Amino acid sequence: SLRFESSWESRPSLSFVSLSRPPTHMRTQRVAVVGGGFVGLSTALLLRRAGHAVTLIEAGAGGALGASQGNAGTFAAYACVHINRPGLFWDVPRLLTSRTSPLSVVPTPHLLRMLPWFAHFLRNCRPERVEASSVALGSILARAEAAYNGVWEAAGVHVDDTMGRFAGPSSAAALPYAARHGYLLLQKTQDMMNASQSAAATRRQCVPGLRMQALTTAEVLELEPNLSPQAAGGGSWFFPDGWFLREPGALLRALSSGFEAAGGEIRCSTRATALQPNHDSVTIELDGGLDSLVADQVVVACGAHSAVLARSVGDWVPLDTERGYHVEWKQGSEAVFTRAVCDPSQGYISSPMSGGLRSAGLVELGGTHAGPTPARCDQLEEATLGMMNPHAAAALGPRVKTADWLGFRPTMPDALPVIGRSPRASRVIYAFGHQHVGWTLGGITGQLVTELIDGRKPSVDLQPFRPDRFSLGALL
Repeated sequence: SLRFESSWESRPSLSFVSLSRPPTHMRTQRVAVVGGGFVGLSTALLLRRAGHAVTLIEAGAGGALGASQGNAGTFAAYACVHINRPGLFWDVPRLLTSRTSPLSVVPTPHLLRMLPWFAHFLRNCRPERVEASSVALGSILARAEAAYNGVWEAAGVHVDDTMGRFAGPSSAAALPYAARHGYLLLQKTQDMMNASQSAAATRRQCVPGLRMQALTTAEVLELEPNLSPQAAGGGSWFFPDGWFLREPGALLRALSSGFEAAGGEIRCSTRATALQPNHDSVTIELDGGLDSLVADQVVVACGAHSAVLARSVGDWVPLDTERGYHVEWKQGSEAVFTRAVCDPSQGYISSPMSGGLRSAGLVELGGTHAGPTPARCDQLEEATLGMMNPHAAAALGPRVKTADWLGFRPTMPDALPVIGRSPRASRVIYAFGHQHVGWTLGGITGQLVTELIDGRKPSVDLQPFRPDRFSLGALL
């Protein structure tokens, strides 16, 4: 059966009090970080490094992993080109009816609740809004890798270290977390390559220093001989500095261990269900009121489950969910590729993880309560085998169905995360909505949150990411 992240139930809002902004150059704070994915864990580590007393609250059992463990592992510094684009509305019927489309829906009542999100999404498909979001994403993507240096230092680990005891398969213990062999963005036809030139120009403009080059089909096959020539019929964009994690869960386990070794506290199997701001603190309701925790400041970084906590203090943000899947093959299958390979036309990435090849992606709308759709995993398997030459596909064999996985990407209508203080309660800081780039932006988000809590000027302009940017006043 499919594995998937359990959903959080909606809770009625609690009353709130409007608080003045905490003073700058603050004393050591008691900070609670809600969410144990890459964003929450990076934030917790950087806050602990800054001298704060930090408790990490994670709903999952057995460690602070969150949904971050199920991604394709790619460090996506190039990802300033997002799904919003002019004319997308007219393509939706085709996307929803095509068997190979990356977009699908689950017919649930949640789709009606998504209508405000859809309205804001369409507004953000206007050319000027698409460009503004790309520029804003570029401003944090350009700093993303350097920002992780503080995380590595705080945890006593580095992505170029060997995984050691944190590796899942013991045979991978001597391998580094990071596989630095570049990244391929395949183009199936010459028409697709021609159409991708605009996106390439946006990447170059919005992410300073980004290196990318166009390859011919022959050059692609020289790098990855197990690909089908048809998979790169139009060539590929190659990012020579691109890299991916061989096992995202291993790095999360290492960071969690480093956080605890540095004096941080992790409370697993614990759900933060509401926030109650007070004059000089915030009370966090845990597990529906069975327990509670008091902190000077709270960071909400629990991805797709963050909206319920925002509502509990009186904030409304149009946060919703892109349901994403991954499928895996047996250990040893990772030898089929050297680097992560993306087929943008079908919306997935194949990464040669340490435990076997993993293909992750697709966008399914339908909320967090609906169960997994097995057909999406079948679709990923078929697409992955189809990108390979017949010999490689036959050698790969069927996927390991017990490893099929569903997770929830937190998605905002303008493709930008929410980073900043709550307009209603300034002791609550939001850090969620990172869509497909939570792992990539974990370090820079943690850096920005730490700067806010320390009373320092953020190193990036946070105006595009402010929590109230979808309020009526902001839209007028």
